[in-house]
Amino acid sequence: MPEASRQDRAAVARQLGRTPRPFRVAARCPFGLPSVIENERAREMPTSFWATCPSLVAAISRVESTGGVREARELVGEGAVEEVHAEHHALYGTRVAGVRASGSVKCLHAFTALHLADAVPNPVAEWTLERLQRPYPKNACCTPEE
Repeated sequence: MPEASRQDRAAVARQLGRTPRPFRVAARCPFGLPSVIENERAREMPTSFWATCPSLVAAISRVESTGGVREARELVGEGAVEEVHAEHHALYGTRVAGVRASGSVKCLHAFTALHLADAVPNPVAEWTLERLQRPYPKNACCTPEE
């Protein structure tokens, strides 16, 4: 995995509020900063892709807070979710972090990060992205430099 630049490491640290584990930038926001990272494979960090942009995370959280997980599960269907899981498992050796053991959706963030990274495009993320209202600020980055 290529090492992230010093500027990207600093931006992700500001976004997360902590020093990140090794990662690569998997997607960028319209302002050029990381919005999704791919984590280095580690036993204690099973999530392959992680949304880091605070505005993107908040927008997805708003969808989740209004029943989005349940609605996505019902509309997308467990069969489609299992297909995403199977593809993710074949590529990365783990389940998608946003999938319950039963195969149903439990977190829209993981599916959306996976999709935005172009790792495993998926219908859960497409459903989520259709419902996001301005996932990024209009005029300025939400991760100002210190």
